[in-house]
Amino acid sequence: MAQLKYLLQQAFERSQAPTSFAPDPASMSRFLDACHRRRYPGKTAIIRPGDPANTLYYVVDGSLAVCTEDEEGRELILAYINRGQFIGEMGLFVEQAQRESLVRTRTACEMAEISYERLFQLLEGPLAAECPKLLFAIGSQLTQRLLRTSRQVSRMAFMDVTNRVSRTLLDLCQEPDAMTHPDGTQIRISRQEVSRIVGCSREMVGRVLKQLEEERMIDVSGKTIVIRGTR
Repeated sequence: MAQLKYLLQQAFERSQAPTSFAPDPASMSRFLDACHRRRYPGKTAIIRPGDPANTLYYVVDGSLAVCTEDEEGRELILAYINRGQFIGEMGLFVEQAQRESLVRTRTACEMAEISYERLFQLLEGPLAAECPKLLFAIGSQLTQRLLRTSRQVSRMAFMDVTNRVSRTLLDLCQEPDAMTHPDGTQIRISRQEVSRIVGCSREMVGRVLKQLEEERMIDVSGKTIVIRGTR
């Protein structure tokens, strides 16, 4: 319960609304009791483009990536989704016949899943008291995700690759799997994955990382990167 309360409060850190607007742990437990729990191994696609858009997902544990692909199969990572966050929330507000993005697990995940139809029934019945807070939590995460996407589009349009990689490294310092380090923050990510976030080649990412290391802004050892001066 304490961990669930912490996750709910974390989701509201960047909101203007008071944390009292967040669902309390008891409310979330009642919501999760109505969901179907499933476990997925790492690197597994749980949503594919063309799948029916009729289910809300909640990440009980683990981390996932939301991706899109062009006709040639080149992949762009749109967002990381972590414990305590929802997936498929857009379909609650805008009717969609099918999914447009690929969602893949980064680690082993436990998911809580519920159909939109069943959720609406519960929000009009047994979960009516929780309805305002649950929808506010979902709307808050949807807004934060839209803000991140807008920033990503702006970077792709107006920043060169060096700045895009630099900003991405700083963003990754805020991910749950980032670790404190005596010189800053340590993350673990491949050049290939960075290239899928910033929209360039893996070789270009390698050149930028080498440049940043020469400028003493980062330290690189394989997939491990220490971003200096960040904590």
